[in-house]
Amino acid sequence: MKVTKILVVFVFCICIKYSESATAEDVERLFQDKLSKSNPNIRPVLNQSKPVDITIEVYIVAMTDLNEIQQKVEATVWLLVKWKNELLTWNATEYGDLEVVEPAPETTWRPNIALSNGYNELNPIGLDFVLLSLYHDGTSVWIPGQKVEFLCKIDVTKFPFDKQNCFMDFIDWRAISESSTLTPSVNHAYDTDVHHANSEWEITGELLPFSPQKSNVVLIGHDTVRVRFTMQRKSISLILTVLLPVFLLAFLNVFVFLLPTESGEKLSFAVTVLLSQAVFLSFISSMMPQTSDSISGLSIYIAAQLVLSTLYVLISCWILRLYHRDTKRRPLPSWFLKVVCFNMRNVVKPFGDQDEKTTEAFVDCVATGREVSQRIDKVCFWLFFVVVAFMTALYVFEGLKV
Repeated sequence: MKVTKILVVFVFCICIKYSESATAEDVERLFQDKLSKSNPNIRPVLNQSKPVDITIEVYIVAMTDLNEIQQKVEATVWLLVKWKNELLTWNATEYGDLEVVEPAPETTWRPNIALSNGYNELNPIGLDFVLLSLYHDGTSVWIPGQKVEFLCKIDVTKFPFDKQNCFMDFIDWRAISESSTLTPSVNHAYDTDVHHANSEWEITGELLPFSPQKSNVVLIGHDTVRVRFTMQRKSISLILTVLLPVFLLAFLNVFVFLLPTESGEKLSFAVTVLLSQAVFLSFISSMMPQTSDSISGLSIYIAAQLVLSTLYVLISCWILRLYHRDTKRRPLPSWFLKVVCFNMRNVVKPFGDQDEKTTEAFVDCVATGREVSQRIDKVCFWLFFVVVAFMTALYVFEGLKV
């Protein structure tokens, strides 16, 4: 008996709820009374001297591409645009408590939101895909989505540790500030739940609060909502495939000066490493961004290593000539011996008449071509090792510096 009473009350509540909900006749009557008379060319304010207040939120769904040469970014975004339509309001109780309808976008007024720093022609956003909801108090919610291309100044100086600071400027292209005001939504930040990760770029931090501002001279009089964001390049793969081989070849090349001259492989080793660098650099050149506004630090580092590799080959040729030089027939210059004979064996030779009781002597450095070449190898190894280590540390430090 108790269970039967509960079921009766439940069915009664459902019937009351169903009787209070709007029917298809209520929706059709509302469209005939209100929406059929709506003119999309009339601004939705009773006092036409007042502007339409429009609020906007921007959500980045995906960052699809970044072209360093063309300074272009491709992204998929959707907007949440709100305004008050004072010409389309109704009493919900007169239409079966109908509070919201979804009319065709072309039948009601809506702003022409456009991207002022777009890469291609200036077209309004949301022409192909539009969701529009109209509430009984006149509140209009428009959710357009689109793939956009916009300009962004690309700085590849710190490649592959570079960050790109980009922005999108949204304006109401059809109206000026006197007829509509475009303002950001309060405390709107970057939403990681909406964004889909990119394999090459990662959006770091939050979207900065929107700041309405006057745009440039060409778009004077239009309110602008600017969305700022930072893209950080994912550098792990580039470190393993580009930086690590470049650094290894740079340090490996220095060890040519530790290779014994007697082995006969010194010059061939230097030439082999030079050719390896040239072949490898031609391979990775397509992976490096090419822009005329900025030069990558990695490009400068690689060019410096090619210069050093060429210098290693020239020095190796010179060392080989010293090694095989007959110093008895062709003695080395005295100034050169003074430089390289530090801590080498010296021979005291008499000067003057040997028969005289008073004799003078001078110190002469005795060094063969083999000893001199070994000394030069040692000096060059430590000198260029320090140079390469300093260049590598400077590049990494500048790349990681915020």
